[in-house]
Amino acid sequence: MGRHRHAALAGLLSLAACSRSSPPNAAARTEVEAGSPGAVTIGRTRAPLRPRAPGAATAASSTSKDPPLDAAAPVLPPAALTETYFKHYGINPTIDTEEESISSFALDVDTASYTLARAYLDRGEMPEESAIRVEEFLNAIDYRYPLPEREDFALYTDLVPSGHRNGYYVLHVGLRAREVAGKDRAPANLVFVVDVSSSMALDARLRLVQDALASLTSRLGPRDRLALVSYGSTAEIVLEPTAGDRTDVILAAIDKLAPAGSTDVDAGLRLGYELATKGMIDGGINRVLLFSDGVVTSGPKAAEELLDHVAEAAQRGVNISTLGVGVDNYDDVLLEQLADRGNGNYEYLDRLGEAERVLVRNLTGTLQVIARDAKLQLEFDAASVARYRLLGYENRGLSSDAFASENTDAGEIGPGHAVTALYELQFRGEPTAPFGRLRLRYRQPHTGLAREVIQPLAMRPDPSSPGSDATRCALVVAALAEKLRGSYWVRDLPWRQIQEWYLALDEAWRGRTEIAELGHLIDTAARIDRRLPVPDRDVAGSQLDFDRMPVLQ
Repeated sequence: MGRHRHAALAGLLSLAACSRSSPPNAAARTEVEAGSPGAVTIGRTRAPLRPRAPGAATAASSTSKDPPLDAAAPVLPPAALTETYFKHYGINPTIDTEEESISSFALDVDTASYTLARAYLDRGEMPEESAIRVEEFLNAIDYRYPLPEREDFALYTDLVPSGHRNGYYVLHVGLRAREVAGKDRAPANLVFVVDVSSSMALDARLRLVQDALASLTSRLGPRDRLALVSYGSTAEIVLEPTAGDRTDVILAAIDKLAPAGSTDVDAGLRLGYELATKGMIDGGINRVLLFSDGVVTSGPKAAEELLDHVAEAAQRGVNISTLGVGVDNYDDVLLEQLADRGNGNYEYLDRLGEAERVLVRNLTGTLQVIARDAKLQLEFDAASVARYRLLGYENRGLSSDAFASENTDAGEIGPGHAVTALYELQFRGEPTAPFGRLRLRYRQPHTGLAREVIQPLAMRPDPSSPGSDATRCALVVAALAEKLRGSYWVRDLPWRQIQEWYLALDEAWRGRTEIAELGHLIDTAARIDRRLPVPDRDVAGSQLDFDRMPVLQ
């Protein structure tokens, strides 16, 4: 995918490589003995699973850590705690419109980066900078965009002064997909592919997956079909395709899962796709749901071959959802790439409450697709806009040709999904209206017909505009993400300023559970952040002012 880069900027701001990182306390973990208070144990026995009614999560379950285990078992080797993989995709520069006035990217509804960062902060650790994807932070929050009246999407725009870049404004772009009632959801052919390797014993990961699957069963009906595949050293069918209303049979199969062995994700996914292909429902939902920490310790196929297989299955109509669990010994890179190549979505489950949000309350949005290969393009009038910068979407960028092509693989959007993007803009004096144009392109899933929505950007920049509640909240979320990933563009933005912006949000917004949690994450990060200021990390970089440098394509 095409991306704008300035050579000097890329050298300073982009790592562009996978990082294998150890948690800050990994060294201490190597001395943990079995039976000690810090030991990671594996649950042996528990009561049989029962489906959880929608919305039945208690306050404790929505904010607490993973459920406790019922009995102890031997501790995994300490070395198994240290393999964690993320990929740094760089940080978008500020672009001069005289060099490039068009910005295009594939839409993305993933939220995994936000919930993964939350898991780190909840245990008192700063997340890896390479684990932070701004767009997934923005998309994790409900800004309450209006629903479309008759069309597939409703577009939302707002323009406010930047709180920390003098002379800049922030353009807020949001879109909301139409909803589909649960009773109108298409019948589903689902295959759960569950990692039962030894690493899934860490932090009760498998238990969380089992509880999540048990919750999901409450939303399945007689028109749905569900199969279950497990994989460790080998892959096996735990449950053949079964009617969704046979709850006791499904729960008994889920309860049989137990962690053991290495990780042959290739075998597990291939078997899962085989079952999904055999049971395909014409006009229905055909999806593989992979539950894993993503770590591959065995398997004959290279990662690229596996990704190609997933992409080919998506072309045949079988999509994927990847749902990650765990912090240590976790492969964020593989799970995100599987979702991208398999026309799917990537979520991270740090607690049962998050699992119920994704798999119960938002089940239709998670499973069904109303727009394929969705992509967004903003074209700025160079006479009005001098510079712009897109926050996030570094690994989703598209060239203008790729945006125009109907063959470009972009993002899939489900019912009720919302997507948010922020641009920092520098105007040339008082701009003429409109100062740009927004294009949304996508294909309807069943007809394959391409649709395009065009909307002018005609707002007038007002230095006194406070912005809407949604925009002010989105700015706080973006500031948190930019700060966590060590972005050069917030080098002079202190945590206390982000905290003040949060406290300035409307009281009714701050009273919402997810927004109150956002404030808690900001406070936690501000308290534990011990990193050097960004300019101090590279003496040469500290001498450069990228706002005064020409930016090339």
